[in-house]
Amino acid sequence: MAPMRPHQKTRTGCKTCKQRKVKCDESLPFCNNCTKRDIECVWGNTSPRPESTTPEQSTIVAQSSSTESSLSLWTRGEGSSELLTLQLMHHYTTSTSYSFFPDPDASAVWRTIIPQMAFDPRNRCLLQAILAFSALHIHRQNSTSSRYAEIAADYYNQAKISLRMADADEAADINAVLVALTLVSQYEFAISPTVISHPRDWYHTMCEVRRNSLKNRTEIQYSVMQSLMAAIAPPLLPPSLNSLFPSTLSSILNSAPDVEELHDASVRTAYEESIYFLEQAWGAPFNKCVGLWWYMMSNTFLRLLEEARPRALIILAHYCVMMKHASEDGPWWVKKKWGDEAAKIVFTLDAQWTPCLGWLLSQLDPGLNSQVFDLAAWVHAGDGDHF
Repeated sequence: MAPMRPHQKTRTGCKTCKQRKVKCDESLPFCNNCTKRDIECVWGNTSPRPESTTPEQSTIVAQSSSTESSLSLWTRGEGSSELLTLQLMHHYTTSTSYSFFPDPDASAVWRTIIPQMAFDPRNRCLLQAILAFSALHIHRQNSTSSRYAEIAADYYNQAKISLRMADADEAADINAVLVALTLVSQYEFAISPTVISHPRDWYHTMCEVRRNSLKNRTEIQYSVMQSLMAAIAPPLLPPSLNSLFPSTLSSILNSAPDVEELHDASVRTAYEESIYFLEQAWGAPFNKCVGLWWYMMSNTFLRLLEEARPRALIILAHYCVMMKHASEDGPWWVKKKWGDEAAKIVFTLDAQWTPCLGWLLSQLDPGLNSQVFDLAAWVHAGDGDHF
């Protein structure tokens, strides 16, 4: 019998390998055993010692509930954090940056100029927003593991904190803040499972974009931001929809039921403005089609949506139909079951609103119109988790 090969027992290594009782190669940030098996690589209170005489790396720990312990899922050591930043930034420049808008010039700006802005120490909010969006993109490409979803959420929370700090800082770079807010709003748009029950996060972020744009209009007008935004969201992209805007939508302000609510001038104005901006978005280039309606939405209309007022829901259903067509060839972050969203709204409305739903019903997928639904279960089921 061949003699057993001697080996030195080590107390270092990841917890996952210890629990599986296998030898850990102590690679950072994930050991090869965990990487090959696509399982979570968790480090405990010890970390592998490098062979060189450099100081021992900081402890790599599991996820912490504190948002101040940045990237606690990964590491508290500078080296591993830098590796993660490099990995996510590489993915961003080689893949994610091409997925914002279907335009080569816009992709070039996202790929080169935006990262340069992000590495300015003043613009931490932008770097965190980029890394969050990049991690989310990786997760969407391979959702079998929750690792990158958790990393994305961690960076997203950091970006939100940094944006609040930047808002109170007079010396903050408004250009970087606006781009970071744009990224955060797209992140929130991407992770929200439904538009019926989760509009508030990205709506408030869009309001922050609008507020900062108005507050700093002069600075933006005479800075690189004006030309930068023109390239990021070029106005010459082809329209997303070829069909005409349904003129019948305005009928909900005339002959529809519950006309008493229209006696409130603020409510009527909110409906009128919402329909107007939806029509403006309808035939607009893709970037404007997606965001204009939310960008211009009033607080009153959002309240009406949250109160599930039928008129507000009907307008929202028209937005869902618009997005159903606009997102067919759109980027990954706008992909949702828009047709199902519209159908959920239609089938929760009282029968007295049926005369207002003719066009919407014609836009539902074949079979939905006559299909029998367990409405309570379907409406509250959502579309799965946030990722």
